[in-house]
Formats: sequence, structure tokens, C-alpha cells
Amino acid sequence: MNETEVKILPAVTILAIIVFGIFSFVLANASEITPDNIVKLVNEERTANGLNPLKMNPKLQSAAIFKSNDMIYRNYFDHYAFGQTPWMFIIRAGYDYSVAGENLAKGYSTSEGVVNAWINSPSHRANILNPDFQDIGVGVVRGAFTADGQTVETTMTTELFATPKSKIAVFFERISNTIFSIF
Repeated sequence: MNETEVKILPAVTILAIIVFGIFSFVLANASEITPDNIVKLVNEERTANGLNPLKMNPKLQSAAIFKSNDMIYRNYFDHYAFGQTPWMFIIRAGYDYSVAGENLAKGYSTSEGVVNAWINSPSHRANILNPDFQDIGVGVVRGAFTADGQTVETTMTTELFATPKSKIAVFFERISNTIFSIF
């Protein structure tokens, strides 16, 4: 080994250790995509913007998981596909909503990546920061997805927001449905 190699080797080693340390720190602080992690990050955004946090709702959770599974199974990535709307998934899960919204993500490896993408998209950000929403459900499903002739393993994330109908609205809706069924 010549004198230059002797001086460069420790510098390269130190640089490699620093880069590895930074990379490890970033990975250690990035969270796996889970419903709880997504909800935590979304609620951090809401509270930072003066809004109430959303509550995890089991019916919306079920609808979001079903939607993510449906997109993997039928190989699509869209709010509206096969004659279905996002609202159909919510209704089928038994959630009677007055207002609702949906965010979708595909192919992300961290919860931070998903939420950052949504926050940087005006329409997705509007859903996250909509003061009319009270409840949330998140479906995270991993599976094979084919696009452009290539099949890859991916993560499909569906985020559903909603607010239930008021008891008075449900009451009057039932009365009007009963009246209309008579005629």
C-alpha cells in the first residue's frame, strides 16, 4: 500500500460509516405502512392545522380494507371501477354517512411516504384537512399488481373519511322511505 492509499482508506471508511448511520437512522424512523401509523400521521397534520383528530371507525376500516383487497384482486387503481363508487364500499360496511371522501395510494413502503404524497396533492390534502370529517378507516393490503405487462408485489392503501348522518336525519329518512313505499 502506498502513502496515498493509507490516507484515503480511513477517510473512505469514516465516510461509509457516516452514510450507513444516516441511512439506518432514516429507515429506523420511517414507519411501516399500517392503519395506525397512517391515522397517527394524518391526525398530526390535522392538529397542526387547528382541526380535530379523526377517530378510527371499525366500519370505515372494514370498507377501506375491502376496497384495497378489491383493487389488488381485480387489478385496478381507481376511485371508480367496475361500476362501483367509493361510497358503495362505505354503505356495504354499514356506515350511514352524511359526507365522505377517499384517498388512494399504491407502491409506497412507509407511512410517511404515503401521507407526504397525499399532503402534496391538493385534492388528497383537502380530504385530510376537511373539517367536516369525523371518522377514518385505513386499509393496507399487500399483493401482486400488474401494470404495463409487469406484475410486481405492491402495497395498496385506501383511506376513507366520513361523518355519520345525524339521528334526526336518519329518522326523517326512514319516515320518508316508509311513506314512499306505501304509495
